[in-house]
Amino acid sequence: MITRTTRCGSRCCVEAALAAGPALLGRPLDVVHAHDWQGALAVVYAREAGLAAATMTTIHNLAYRGIFPKELVPALGLSWSVFTHRRAEFWDQLSLLKAGLADADVVTTVSPTYADEILTPARGEGLDQFLRHDVRALHGITNGIDAQAWDPATDPALPARYRRGDLAGKARCRHALATALGLTVDATTPIAATVARLTPQKGIDLIADQAGALVAAGARLAVLGTGDGELETRLAWLARAHPGAVAVRLGFEPDLARLLYAGADLFLMPSRFEPCGLGQQYAMRYGAVPVVAAVGGLVDTVVDAAAPDGTGFCFDVVDGPGLVWAVERAVAMFRAAPAQFAAVIDRGMARDASWAVPARAYLALYAAALRRRSP
Repeated sequence: MITRTTRCGSRCCVEAALAAGPALLGRPLDVVHAHDWQGALAVVYAREAGLAAATMTTIHNLAYRGIFPKELVPALGLSWSVFTHRRAEFWDQLSLLKAGLADADVVTTVSPTYADEILTPARGEGLDQFLRHDVRALHGITNGIDAQAWDPATDPALPARYRRGDLAGKARCRHALATALGLTVDATTPIAATVARLTPQKGIDLIADQAGALVAAGARLAVLGTGDGELETRLAWLARAHPGAVAVRLGFEPDLARLLYAGADLFLMPSRFEPCGLGQQYAMRYGAVPVVAAVGGLVDTVVDAAAPDGTGFCFDVVDGPGLVWAVERAVAMFRAAPAQFAAVIDRGMARDASWAVPARAYLALYAAALRRRSP
């Protein structure tokens, strides 16, 4: 939201939006809800303008704190009283996200486990003590997905549709995916797909490091994404080194991404940290069993297959051997216990990943924040 350093490009625009709300709604604003550093100053401006509205700031990824030189404080229409260690100051720089967190009545992030993780030095990005002591209330609410837009029973991008309990169409999608990517598969060879930003945060380097071991474990790898140049080069080399076993498409291809979710047997997400994650939720919706690092929102959405209600395969130590161990477990079940593997798929497809539950949680927080601000 705040992209320029002039008053006209920052505070005036936000205040105009805040002022327009009552005119559009016909009543005063109840809640100002800002997201990440790009919107965080809306909360600060609302508070300084004396709005009665409750305020909320949501953290989608604390690693992006909106850090700028402190000289921008007056250029953004802020007083220097904002620039304190309890509000916007971060190591003698200006953090827009920190300012929005400090002034919010409620702070949320996108999964309960990530809410706990960011209170620790390991994941707090230098703000863990501030979050523990200076933030009024911190809640973790797991993101949902658009269950209508992401539905294999109606998805127009797929060569065949299917639904829970009738996966004949998924078998056709699997064949189409293998053909499109040149992967050599049979009934005992699972396709393990990844759709992600190609960055170390997403653990893509672990996939690259262990590609040979994953192929030796019996999997075929399909990777779609773009990002770090070195990772792109490594992955492209691996595809050439393992023809028929590793396929890599560099770029952003929405229809191919949907085919990967539909055609894959496994979906790899070895993220080093993951505030929530949507890929694993799309994968379960489409009947691809997630293989995930036990971090952040991945913990909150995927239950290990060792449990009676398991929906995927998890590994606690986020490194190459941990990833290989989890994939080996998945391949073993896929080959030796197909009925058990099918049950894991079914439980994942049955999971309600829609916005219905998180929306109710947000409404409850709005109501609680409004009650606290009532005279």
